[in-house]
Amino acid sequence: MCYKKNILTGSILITLLFLFGSEMLHAQISGNEMNNLFSRSQDLQRSAMYVLGSWATVNIISGAIGTLKSSGSTKYFHQMNAGWNLVNFAIAGASLYSLSTTDPFSLSSSEIFGKMNNLDKFLLLNAGLDLGYIATGAWLWERGLRKGSERLTGYGKSLMMQGGFLLIFDGIFYALHSPLTGQLAETGLTVEIAFNSVRIHF
Repeated sequence: MCYKKNILTGSILITLLFLFGSEMLHAQISGNEMNNLFSRSQDLQRSAMYVLGSWATVNIISGAIGTLKSSGSTKYFHQMNAGWNLVNFAIAGASLYSLSTTDPFSLSSSEIFGKMNNLDKFLLLNAGLDLGYIATGAWLWERGLRKGSERLTGYGKSLMMQGGFLLIFDGIFYALHSPLTGQLAETGLTVEIAFNSVRIHF
């Protein structure tokens, strides 16, 4: 009787191990894949912020020099370039700091997907704003020529150039990053094992 009981207990344990073992293995694989994708996302963000920071630095330096050494609409063109890119430099710096303090292993699957998906949406929103900057620059340029305002003409030219750069920047950034989010979404659902419990996130 005891023998049969041991066989039954062993069979149950083997069955449970078979059923939940595959789930635990899937969870481990899914977790590794998610962390890998999120790590690639962070690397891409760092590269993008270095590009933005470099662009900002060049514009701040050349803009400051150009403002001092030029006149007319060219002076205002450089002035706007320098001022505009102080904001870009601050954004790049803040983003790099945020990336350096983010621990991917402290985030759940839903948080990782949320961050990556929100970044894609943010880049698309920025692309729309970039078109607005270009349109505003064109309007200022035209208005400056019509009114004989060197300030408006210079500012308009600068806005068109800065908006054009940001449109290309955000477009390339989105084109490189959105496939990573797509790969994460293709998993359909992710199984997490935590404190000996199974939680399913859609």
